[in-house]
Amino acid sequence: MSDQLSVLTKDANAGDVDAQLQLADLYENGIGVRLDPGQAAFWYRNAAEQGSSKAQSRLGQMYLRGIGVPEDHEQAATYLNQSAEKGNVIAQANLAWCYQHGLGVEKDYTQAFEWYLKSAEQGHAGARYNLAFMYSKGIGISRNDTEALKWYLRAAEQGHMKAQLNVGLMLAQGQGTEKDEAEAARWYQEAANQGYAKAQYNLALMYGGGLGVPQDDETAFKWHQLAAKQGYARAQFNMGLFYINGLGVPQDFKAAEQCFQSAAKQAYAKANYQLGKLHASGLGVPLNELESAKYYRMAAEAGYVKAQYRLGHLYVNGLGVHKDEVIACSWFEKAARQGFQKAQHMLGVRYAKGLGVEKDYVRAYAWLLLANDNGDADVHEVSKRVRDKLSEGQVSEAEVLVTEFSQAYKRRESRTTA
Repeated sequence: MSDQLSVLTKDANAGDVDAQLQLADLYENGIGVRLDPGQAAFWYRNAAEQGSSKAQSRLGQMYLRGIGVPEDHEQAATYLNQSAEKGNVIAQANLAWCYQHGLGVEKDYTQAFEWYLKSAEQGHAGARYNLAFMYSKGIGISRNDTEALKWYLRAAEQGHMKAQLNVGLMLAQGQGTEKDEAEAARWYQEAANQGYAKAQYNLALMYGGGLGVPQDDETAFKWHQLAAKQGYARAQFNMGLFYINGLGVPQDFKAAEQCFQSAAKQAYAKANYQLGKLHASGLGVPLNELESAKYYRMAAEAGYVKAQYRLGHLYVNGLGVHKDEVIACSWFEKAARQGFQKAQHMLGVRYAKGLGVEKDYVRAYAWLLLANDNGDADVHEVSKRVRDKLSEGQVSEAEVLVTEFSQAYKRRESRTTA
């Protein structure tokens, strides 16, 4: 190798572009020489200055990531643009990324879309994935689910695991095509086999629900476990539920607690809520009202509606916290404003009785109406009694509040599901 290296170095110093490229590649990958990104960048620069598209592309990527050279996005964009204009597919994809994120150039989604398209049409899987993403979100182009699916599918067929997942998601939801759960499961499987945690999790959901595949709790648990081992919080949480309910595994509350702890460490609110339930019941852990309240509070403060409602009850009954009707009502209201019917019912009753809040029949009636609208069958009688205490004008006030409250939590829902 030393003789070959000497010849390459001599030729490279004499200005031979092919030798410069070969030498840069050896230093970049540590093949037959000590790994040296700085030397790789040196030789790529020499070749780039002679107009080598490949060298310009590689040097642009090195500047983009600060490999062998100081990170410099403007230099990166300059070299990538030179290469992209010559049709280099990798440079086009990276230049698009620069325009998408404003790296070394002014952010320009239209330019990003156009460069992704050029790269995608030449077969670059990553560009196809990003192009599909832009179509799916309406970034730099009008939203078009059919086009998004087309490009995700092309990337997926090249083995791009994130594209495979997204093809599965679109097929499962019927976006850009007819709903096809069996085909969705097949694409989840493709990505899951590559070790992609999100795909493993979604495949587990399909087996758990018998969606597109035969229902199989053991197989569902297996895929949850594989995703959980990679730190995927939702899979860790679901493993806990499987252990609690004995689905695909023997019932084991201690194992469930450990799974919930893993997810809770990632601030997964539902896991904190389940830990609160375990400590409240003494399943898998010693019964401990203080610990239960601690976990419910963590979930409640993260906005988890069931935990907010439960924490309200703890303050009503003084379980693990001091008894406090005012604080109880504040947590009931947080849950009620997210559309949780039990909290709306509870809050309506408390406004009617003046428990923890100033008595207010208008607000009481408004919350009871919302609970009724959300399917609370037990609210009718108490709602009627409160209605009898109101004038027609007050009923109108309550109905205005109902509209305001319902619109507010529907807006919140649309933001969280967007």
